[in-house]
Amino acid sequence: MLRRAYSPALQVELMEDRLNPAGSVIPAGEFNWTQYSPTGELGQLLWNGGNLVYQSRVAGTWSAQTVAASGSFTAAEYNSPEAVERASQTAQLVFTTDGTPHAFFLEKSWNGAVGKYQTQIQHYARTSAGWQKIETITPNWQSQWGPNNLVAEAGTNNSIHLIFTETNAAATGVGNFGTGTLMYATNAGGSWGFDKIADTADLSQDVWFTGGRWTPRFLSLAVDSTNHAHVTYTPQFYIAGAFSTVNSTLMYATNRSGTWASQTVMAPQDSTADAGLGASVAVGPGDKIAIASYYVDRYATGSPQSSKLMYHTLTANGWTHATVTSTPDGYVAGDGARFTGFAPQLYFDASGRANIVFSDEAGEHLPVSYANEFAGQIRLATLNGSTWSLSTVFRQTDPIHNQLFFPVAATYKGQTTFAGLQATSTVDGNKNPTRTDFAVVSVNTPYGSAAPPVSNVPPVVSPPVVSLPVAQPVSSGTAAVAVTGWAVATNAGTTTTQVLVYRPDGSLAMTVKPFGDGYRGGVRIARADINGDGVADLITASGAGIGARVRVWDGATAAMIADFDPFPGYQGGLWVTAGDLNADGTPDIAIGTDLGNVPHVKVFSGRGFGELASFYAYAPGFLGGVRVAMGDLNRDGYADLVTGAGYGAGPHVAVFDGRSLALGQGPQKLASDFYMYSPTMTAGLNLTVGDVDGDGYADIIAGPGGGPAHLRIISGQALTSGQGEIDLVSTIAWTGDTSGLRVTAVDADGDGRIDVMLTPGNSTNGRIGLVTSANLLPPNPTGVQWIDTFPGLTTSVFVG
Repeated sequence: MLRRAYSPALQVELMEDRLNPAGSVIPAGEFNWTQYSPTGELGQLLWNGGNLVYQSRVAGTWSAQTVAASGSFTAAEYNSPEAVERASQTAQLVFTTDGTPHAFFLEKSWNGAVGKYQTQIQHYARTSAGWQKIETITPNWQSQWGPNNLVAEAGTNNSIHLIFTETNAAATGVGNFGTGTLMYATNAGGSWGFDKIADTADLSQDVWFTGGRWTPRFLSLAVDSTNHAHVTYTPQFYIAGAFSTVNSTLMYATNRSGTWASQTVMAPQDSTADAGLGASVAVGPGDKIAIASYYVDRYATGSPQSSKLMYHTLTANGWTHATVTSTPDGYVAGDGARFTGFAPQLYFDASGRANIVFSDEAGEHLPVSYANEFAGQIRLATLNGSTWSLSTVFRQTDPIHNQLFFPVAATYKGQTTFAGLQATSTVDGNKNPTRTDFAVVSVNTPYGSAAPPVSNVPPVVSPPVVSLPVAQPVSSGTAAVAVTGWAVATNAGTTTTQVLVYRPDGSLAMTVKPFGDGYRGGVRIARADINGDGVADLITASGAGIGARVRVWDGATAAMIADFDPFPGYQGGLWVTAGDLNADGTPDIAIGTDLGNVPHVKVFSGRGFGELASFYAYAPGFLGGVRVAMGDLNRDGYADLVTGAGYGAGPHVAVFDGRSLALGQGPQKLASDFYMYSPTMTAGLNLTVGDVDGDGYADIIAGPGGGPAHLRIISGQALTSGQGEIDLVSTIAWTGDTSGLRVTAVDADGDGRIDVMLTPGNSTNGRIGLVTSANLLPPNPTGVQWIDTFPGLTTSVFVG
């Protein structure tokens, strides 16, 4: 059923009167469901129940064609925002550069052999014979719960770019955001290739189990003139019940450097705010990258406190931020006129001006129930020079009963058409919706073409799917020999983070940029023979500023052999070590969190990288992180775990029995905790483990996070046999520097004995010190050999 109404300036059309329900028509896509083609055709992609429908504007009305049918995420009727969200976020409309409309939608199939879901992306296009299925795009992996979000964009030369998320661990309760993976696909190379962008929350979930936090836009995608992709996403959110906090971060990722790299655009100013649940990215003139987002601050109970519509631009010095507006246009509920900016869409017009289409937000705070939030008008913000002008395109006045989801705008040669999904709610005595009816609204639609358009030439069918390695960065070299002597990694700074691995003769064996050319956040490293080929492999752990990742590189070939996220949703840095915790002959990997986070330790199997142990090394209230080292201190065949407190506490050492952890008995201490240095030294503790004295027991080697370069080595045999902390070495490695000491135990020269590599904690060059085994034991270390590993480097390094 079609109803029309007119305003003095804009024509409004309402598709389907759901006040008397008859069918269900909703947008097929949170973005892009209304678009102009490069040739001027206005098209919309809709779900009508389980049928995917494409309609184009012809002779003043809509001409509709059924594309396909799907039951994976759709419903016969859509009577709740949750049902709308589940279906809308799984389909996309794309016009390629030749004007052909393409439709994509998600499906999933159960693979009983592996007990997981297979993601399927169905691809249809309009041909001279009508809408035809082109292909089923099938990634060569499965996920535990299947896909849930899809966004598509056209690239150059009729290429198509896709991003989609899959759920690995479902969010199952208040305070749990689950885990997911954000993937990228493109046919720009002639066949579909895939890449991993980042780890996310379980984005199949609605953000609130109760209340009115509806229809967030978790993901957005734009493509620049060089066919590189730009993405926004959130790595986490806090699923909330009544009277609880919320928290989300806005992230940006791009493959412009050749590999995917992420960075934070905006984080919550405290732990009770949303920064990442509604955003869109766009490419402006000169490939300028900009993002529109909403930011909602909340009380500790979860109720809205303030909100603002934000505009962010990427510059050479990072992100700039501007507030567009913080006040709705007359759309006011019980809490007054102080909410705005719901679900924005950013685009640049023909004049190069930034425009943001968004829907006002109002709040009704009910102390006996919970806070309801409502989005109810289509508004437009346009940037003229340095000033934003605001107008209301589609006005509503009843925030309790009328909402507006997924506002979009489409432009062609000066014509701008707006669209959205109007919701009309029936509420109970607490003003909570008991039923919601929906109708698609279009504003300022043109007369359209005189006859239904067709695509004269069928689209080219892609060759069979060829999957690219998931998230594989480009390394700059390959290994040539079986044994390497040591590795050095750059700290965070102004240059690309990289790791250099050296042979015992001092020649360079390989160079790896573990997180791509654009990543500068630093890396911590360890080495162990993970793949069992007799060559020490390189283990890299990311610094702060991106989703935490651990990547393992083949020591013989420099190929990446593992890539995993130890703490889903965690954006801080990591500490890493390796040792055979479970005595299965393969070294395992232990990870600790960095400054600003609870002292959480996890151990992952070197065979398959499943989790072996997870615990807090110190009180959860301590937020300085935890440093980790592994080695068999008590000579029982199991590598034990040694931890040092991070910044903000004394140099607190704890030693955990590896056998107990391996057998699932939890963290049990091998010795009493102790301070490695004076308790007043609170700059954190650097640790490594190695058998310095050759007695078969691993010893603890330490350096302070700040202060004099005090190298101290504690006998593992004495410590685990109850004799306490007996020094094998206690000396100042060098004078004139008070930035602490970073340490690692290596066989640098290949003689089968442990040497120690040292570096100042805050040096401005890449020099490291080598103390050979001959100089380690009493008389105290002498003859530090200095090696300049990074000539010209202006930041400190880590050794491994």
